[in-house]
Amino acid sequence: MSFVVTKLITSEKGMDFYLIGSFSTLKKAAAAATEEYKNYNKAASFINLEMVNEWLGTRGEYSFRQDKRNRIQLDISETNDDTLIPAEHQRIYSCHEEAETANLELSQSMVKDGINKAEN
Repeated sequence: MSFVVTKLITSEKGMDFYLIGSFSTLKKAAAAATEEYKNYNKAASFINLEMVNEWLGTRGEYSFRQDKRNRIQLDISETNDDTLIPAEHQRIYSCHEEAETANLELSQSMVKDGINKAEN
């Protein structure tokens, strides 16, 4: 059994979803996820990092919100491989503010025009 680590970063500009890697033990996966948290929260203390590592090792997920718009969410899922995903292939999904704004405007115009449900 292996463990896959994923990361979702939410910011003012949008959201980015990353596949960090696959690890042979939960302990290694938690260490990799903790390293991602450490890179995100540069002000994290040693004790804070130890707490996050323990939380990830027991719960398999952790979320940290810097402020109203900036957040990191880490998750560890079980799988069957032992491979680190190269950095250039880690981003799985991006949603940036422009696309989000366009979708919101489209939705608002549809409601304004009386269209409030999906149709075939």
